[in-house]
Amino acid sequence: PAASAPQLYLQAGAFQRADEADNMKAQLALLGVEAVIQTSEVAGKGMLHRVRVGPFHTIDEANRTRSLLAQNNIQVALVKETPTQQEKP
Repeated sequence: PAASAPQLYLQAGAFQRADEADNMKAQLALLGVEAVIQTSEVAGKGMLHRVRVGPFHTIDEANRTRSLLAQNNIQVALVKETPTQQEKP
């Protein structure tokens, strides 16, 4: 099967404390930007709560949102994530 195209996200932060991630998500919501918090264990760092917006289908779409966030002093990083292939039984 062909590999899936990478999905584009804007990451507004990675926090060790869940309440800090919740605060960032709330700031984004006030701007009309929906975000999700992805929590995972990272070797050497413990639990990280990543605040991400997306996925976006095009880089232009991601850049429009990045521009809105930059106007509101929220710096983000572009993240490309390749979806994992689900094994079929």
